[in-house]
Amino acid sequence: MDKSTLVRRNPSLLFSCIDDDTVLFNADRGRYYGTQAVGSHIWALIEEEMSVSSICEKLLEEFSVDLETCEREVFRFMEHLHKEGLIMVRG
Repeated sequence: MDKSTLVRRNPSLLFSCIDDDTVLFNADRGRYYGTQAVGSHIWALIEEEMSVSSICEKLLEEFSVDLETCEREVFRFMEHLHKEGLIMVRG
């Protein structure tokens, strides 16, 4: 996965937003996942396919974080979501 990788939500997932958090359910794996404010914001962004670099750009506009930290954390989060089958990845 790199900055140009395109990601989007796995359309087969169920999810619910509760305040600033999002709860995801992967029926194929029978597992629930929870995200907090930043993860929920990313989840909202990837309703449509978006590059990892675009996600970082949006987060930098809305949160007080430096580029290096943002990219590192977004890559880590995307890799976890992909490993758990929560997102679709292209590129």
